[in-house]
Amino acid sequence: MELPEVTIDDEGQLRILNPDVRKRSASLVEECQLLVSKVKEFQSVMASLQSGMDRLAKDTERQKLKAIGRRIKLDASSEAARREEEEAMLAKIQAKEREMEEFASYMASLKSAQREQLAEIEKLRGRGI
Repeated sequence: MELPEVTIDDEGQLRILNPDVRKRSASLVEECQLLVSKVKEFQSVMASLQSGMDRLAKDTERQKLKAIGRRIKLDASSEAARREEEEAMLAKIQAKEREMEEFASYMASLKSAQREQLAEIEKLRGRGI
């Protein structure tokens, strides 16, 4: 068995330590330092991961806003196209209405000419020609 050692601690006090306790304490100090370094490494990895996730979140948000903008633009352009189509249809309807009015006027003049001709025919029959 080893003899106890006399040492001075961090506070300047004399301590009598069993060599096994000193070895276990030294081993524990090394394990604690290793644990601290692993925790620091873990924190570094987590900070890097968080940074990457933040970049991805910002990129995703930017892409989402672009998509929303494109959808709004597409909706606006389809609304404009719908309005243009509606205006074109209205113009066609008005043109057909004008054409129908012309035909109605032409029909009225034909009916008037027909009445005049029938009246003339009746007149001529009445005279016996």
